[in-house]
Amino acid sequence: MDKKIPDTITWQAPSHQEHKRSPAWYLFLFLVGFGLIAYAIYSQSILTGITFGLIILVILVISTQKPRAVTYKITKTGIAADKLVYPFKVIKKFWIIYEPPHVKTLNLETSAYLNNRVIIQLGKEDPMIIKLFLSQFLKEDLDKEETFSDKLARSLKI
Repeated sequence: MDKKIPDTITWQAPSHQEHKRSPAWYLFLFLVGFGLIAYAIYSQSILTGITFGLIILVILVISTQKPRAVTYKITKTGIAADKLVYPFKVIKKFWIIYEPPHVKTLNLETSAYLNNRVIIQLGKEDPMIIKLFLSQFLKEDLDKEETFSDKLARSLKI
């Protein structure tokens, strides 16, 4: 069956994947954080202790943030995530990782020096339509897979 490629694709999806965390998860985070800070104090490294404390604090803050609904739009000129626009001229390539129910993402590599990887949640959108549409304008990287850090973050529910 041939799929018709629309002129514009619009969908809503969460800004990031939400994880259900048990009280045991938070207890584990606290114990690991306490252990790392205790090690830093034992080794008389104040800077290391502050760094570990900040890392644990950032993980805690990020883990308590609820995903917000984002409207994504792909047109013939680029990709928009709410008001943030990525013109095709700044996108080097794209790839889709589709392993439901855990991972359903459109990934972009941009020409930005920092933060050059953009991950867009597909939600319930058909990945084949998006792939066919983007293939008209961008190079698809068929060899890319989910990174180790993404898999680790997902398994640790961060």
